[in-house]
Amino acid sequence: MAKTISHCQGKGSLTHNRRTFSANNVDVSRTKDNVVFVDQPIEQAYDEIFGSAVERYNAKQKRADRKIKTNYFEHAFNRKSPPPYVVTSADKRKSFYEDVVQIGTMDDTGVGSLDGQIAAECLKIYAQGFQERNPNFHVFFSVLHLDEKTPHLHIDYIPVGHYKQGVDTQNGLAQALKEMGYGTGKDAINRWRLAERAVLEEICKAHGIEISAPEKSRGSLTVEQYKEYAELKEKTEEQRQEVKHLDSEIGSKNLILEWREQAIENAENELEQLGTELQEKREGVEQLETELTEKSAALSETSSALADNRTLLKESAEKVSQIKDVDSIETGKTLIGGKVTVSQEDYGKLTELAKKQIAAESKEDFLKRRISTLETENGSLSKEKEQLTAQVADLKREKAATNIELAKVRSERDNLRRQLDRIMEFIKSLGLVEKLQAFLNPRAQGQHR
Repeated sequence: MAKTISHCQGKGSLTHNRRTFSANNVDVSRTKDNVVFVDQPIEQAYDEIFGSAVERYNAKQKRADRKIKTNYFEHAFNRKSPPPYVVTSADKRKSFYEDVVQIGTMDDTGVGSLDGQIAAECLKIYAQGFQERNPNFHVFFSVLHLDEKTPHLHIDYIPVGHYKQGVDTQNGLAQALKEMGYGTGKDAINRWRLAERAVLEEICKAHGIEISAPEKSRGSLTVEQYKEYAELKEKTEEQRQEVKHLDSEIGSKNLILEWREQAIENAENELEQLGTELQEKREGVEQLETELTEKSAALSETSSALADNRTLLKESAEKVSQIKDVDSIETGKTLIGGKVTVSQEDYGKLTELAKKQIAAESKEDFLKRRISTLETENGSLSKEKEQLTAQVADLKREKAATNIELAKVRSERDNLRRQLDRIMEFIKSLGLVEKLQAFLNPRAQGQHR
């Protein structure tokens, strides 16, 4: 099956060519397979080509105001340094040119197929001989892309022309083509392209690839016009695929947004529950503190009563010491038997002391038991308070962590919303809103028709 050759002027995006960023149609897992033939910074290329020419020009000038006080690029394009894309000077010169060269299409020469491998080899040979065939085109970047649908070349070059007046070496496409033998006028570039196409056809023929003649289509279209038509058709297909991709992406992002909204709602409910639990724990701590205060007051009161009782015992002991020695109490025999008699005063003192002693000892035992009970209860309450305090601290930390997570989820949700807005703006800029709506709601579209 005969294959086509596409040899056209590219946009000249060095960031795309170098894969500083990757578009949606790039398979980044295969970017490592790309083949770079030349990679020279464009600033360095301009200095190398035109630096000496500016010095020669300045050396000839007798008046200082006629000398070029900047580098050649700034002098020609009114910019400090070359950007990674094509810029045009006041006299319509471009900072650099790009040719995109491809054999076949993604349908018959796709990357990974046998034909794709053969085509890639042909493109390598073509790229390696480009500079020698075109000495007035200084190639500063050249790459074979194998991470898209079809193998293709990007060749970026600066046209170099030589002049008798002004700077003797300048950026000039027409002069460069003339010096390389392609004549002058608008057809010079077409003659050059046909010559380059012939070179590539010979390389393909040597590798067993048959190249079809340039086709004319749609009546009176020229080859170049047909190429533009084919490119437009390809871009339309890419846009259609992009819409499908965007639709899928929108669906995914909507699902993620729904999940984020649910996560936020769950987190807010959890925060509310944590707040309720935290309040309940705080109230529990306050209640425990009240009980501890009451128990401490009772313990203090009981300890005071115990101290009073011990004072009473001490006083009783002192009164006992005032009584005469029991052996010295005068006794007498009663008429009835051998019972002992004491004086009324001593008997009264002994009776009173005995009663107070018994009462004091009983009260002291009660107070000791009460103190022991209160101390045990205080210890339990203190432990419970410590546990509740620790739980409150844990709840505070958990609430803070939930707040942080909630903030993250909200931030991710907002980012997703902004991305969706940018996607919709992009679709609007392509004029594909109606197509997207039709794609998203085909049933309604069918009823409308």
